Amino acid sequence: MLSNIFRSKNGKKAELDNSLQRLDAQYARISMEFEKLRNLERKIEKLDSKLREVKGMLDNKPAILPTNVRSSKTKEAIKLILKKYGELSSAQLAKLIKLSRTRCNEYLKEMEREGDLVSRVESRKKLYKIRQ
Repeated sequence: MLSNIFRSKNGKKAELDNSLQRLDAQYARISMEFEKLRNLERKIEKLDSKLREVKGMLDNKPAILPTNVRSSKTKEAIKLILKKYGELSSAQLAKLIKLSRTRCNEYLKEMEREGDLVSRVESRKKLYKIRQ
């Protein structure tokens, strides 16, 4: 009878040890998952702060984006030519400043949107002049 008690105690002890090992393994897995979640939370916080920063930058942007130096020089050249000649078509301007007509049209449309130029259509030509 004593041998049954000792065997059952040893069996229970082995069962308890086995259960503790399984719990330790589960605890380790849970700890690893928890650490992954913490890392993910940090990444989300970084993304959130970057998004807020970009939103702030977009809210503070002017309606018209700043132009680069080359395009501002071209626009100044267009203004000078139009001051000298008064009213010209995009094809005439393109020849004078040695640009393609398409690129010249882009500058003219942009300057018209900005309010620097006005245009009128005469027969099939669109003529541009400086806004008074």
